[in-house]
Amino acid sequence: MKKKLISLISAALCLCMVLSACGGPANSDPSSSTSESQGGDNTQDKTLTIATMTETTTLSPLYMGVYNYSMCTMLYETLLKYEDGEVKGNLAESYSFNEDGTVMTLTLRQGITFHDGTPFNAEAVKKNLDFMHSNPQYMACPGIYDIESVEATDEYTVTITYPHPYYGYAYDFCWPDVGGMQSPNQIVEGDFQTVQGYAGTGPYIYEEYVSGEYTRFVRNENYWGEEPYFDEIIARYIPDSTSRLQALQTGEIDLVYGSSMISYQDYQQATALDGVAGAIAEKDTRARDITLNASSGPLVDARVRQAVSHAINKEEFSDGLTYGYERIAEMPFPEGTPYTDVELTASYPYDPEKAAALLDEAGWVMNEETGIREKDGEALNLTFIYDTAQDSLVSSYATLLKSQLEKVGIGLELKGSEKMEWYAEMMAGNFDITYWIGEYEFSSPHCFFGAMPSMTPHTFSLSQVDGSQEFFDAITAVKQTDDPAEVQELYNYLINYDLGNVIDIPLTYYKDLILYNTDKIAGYEFSSVPAFFDVSGLQPVA
Repeated sequence: MKKKLISLISAALCLCMVLSACGGPANSDPSSSTSESQGGDNTQDKTLTIATMTETTTLSPLYMGVYNYSMCTMLYETLLKYEDGEVKGNLAESYSFNEDGTVMTLTLRQGITFHDGTPFNAEAVKKNLDFMHSNPQYMACPGIYDIESVEATDEYTVTITYPHPYYGYAYDFCWPDVGGMQSPNQIVEGDFQTVQGYAGTGPYIYEEYVSGEYTRFVRNENYWGEEPYFDEIIARYIPDSTSRLQALQTGEIDLVYGSSMISYQDYQQATALDGVAGAIAEKDTRARDITLNASSGPLVDARVRQAVSHAINKEEFSDGLTYGYERIAEMPFPEGTPYTDVELTASYPYDPEKAAALLDEAGWVMNEETGIREKDGEALNLTFIYDTAQDSLVSSYATLLKSQLEKVGIGLELKGSEKMEWYAEMMAGNFDITYWIGEYEFSSPHCFFGAMPSMTPHTFSLSQVDGSQEFFDAITAVKQTDDPAEVQELYNYLINYDLGNVIDIPLTYYKDLILYNTDKIAGYEFSSVPAFFDVSGLQPVA
C-alpha cells in the first residue's frame, strides 16, 4: 500500500505536509535518565529508547508512512488483525457476514477507552469509519471505501452495509498503519489534513515531543490487553544509518527496527559487535518489484520489455546486495498468499543472449563506441525513477539494475527523489521504469491489483496496452465477488496478464530486521505482519 493507500495526486500531496505535533514543551532530556539507570540494576531501568529516521510529526493514520512503523502499533489498534494466515478479532472481538456477503457485523470488546478517556464503543467506531470512508486516500481498501452505511446497532455492535459481496472486505480492517482507531476527538469531519493530536487505544500514550530530538511515549495504565513491560519508550530522531549504529553500540539507544532503517550490511556489522544482537524475520515481508511503462517510449514494444527482463540477473540482487537473505521472487506476492499459486503461461528468465536477440529484432542496433543501442538515430536510454527513502537498499538496487541493463546495450538514467516528487512523476507517466513494492501477505493480491486502475504506476503503463480494458474489468469483477472459484479464475488471468506482458518484474522478497542492545533486550518474536514493530514481541532482560 506504502503505501501506500494513495488515490489521487491531490490526496498523495497532502501526505507530505509536516504537521505540528501535540504535547507540551520538554522538561528534560530522557537520555540522561536512561544512561544513569543503565549503570545500576537493569531490572529497575524500564525505559526503552528506539531509533526513528524521521521526526514523529506524522503519527496520525492520515499520514502514517514506513518511517513510523516502529511506533504506530504502540498508539493505535485495528478492529481486526491478520495472524497465522487468517483474519481474527482485535478491538472487534468477532466479525461475521450475512448470507449474501453484503452486511458485516462487528462485535466490539467492552471496557476499552481511548488515551484521552473517550469510551471505545460503536459510536466511536462509526465516526472513524464514516471519516475513513469519505477519504479518497482509502480507495485501495474497498472494505472501508465501498461502505454504503455504518450503523451503531447497540453500544458494542456495528453493522456495515456494502453494495455487493467481496472476499477481501475483512482484510482491509487489518492495516496497522492506516486502519487504527483514533479517538473521535481527533477527527475533523471532512478535513483530511488537520491532525488534532494522537490518541488511540494502544499500549502506549503519546506524551512529549521535542523537535529535532525525541518523542516520549508512556505506558497506558488502562490498557485492555497484556500490560507492557516498559514504563516509557523514547523514540530518538537519528536520520543517518551510521549514527544509528553508533548510538546502538554506545547504549544511547536500545533498539533499531525495520528494513527501512537496517540494511543487511548494517545487520552484519552490528551483530558482530559486543553487546548487540539481532534477528531477521523468517517470513518474507513483501516483494521488491520494478514496473515498466508499456505505454510510452521504447518500452511500448513488448520485445524491449522482454529484453529488460532477460537482462536482469536476480541472483546478483539476492547474493550481492542481501547476502543471500532475500529469496529470488517470481511473483510480486509473498509465498503462501491466497490465490497466487498460479501456473505462469510465459516467463522471461535471465538470458542476456536472448535479450540481445530481442533488441536486434526490435531494430535497436548496438553502437560499439558508446555501448548503447540506437534506432533511427535515437539512443536506447531509459529513465528509472524511485523514492530515495522507500527502503534502505533502493539506491543499491537502482545502481545494480543500471549495470545489468548496460551490458545488453540499454542505458539507464537514475532519478532518485523525495516521495511526493516521485509519485507525481509516476502518475504523470514520466518514467520508463520505477521501483515498486508489492503488498503484504494479508493485502495480496487484492490490494496489489485493486489500485491499478487509478493510483499506481500501472495506471499509466497499461493505458495503451492491448487488452488493458479487459484487465481493468477483471479487477472490478474480483472486487465484487466472494466465490472462491471465481476469485481464483480471475487471479489466474490477472497475474498472467501482468507478468506475461512484462508490466512487473519481481526481483527479491525482502525481510524485516531488528537490532537491539543485549543489556536491555533478550530477544524478539516477529508478528505475522513483520513490517510493523510489536512491542509485545520483545523479551526484556530479567
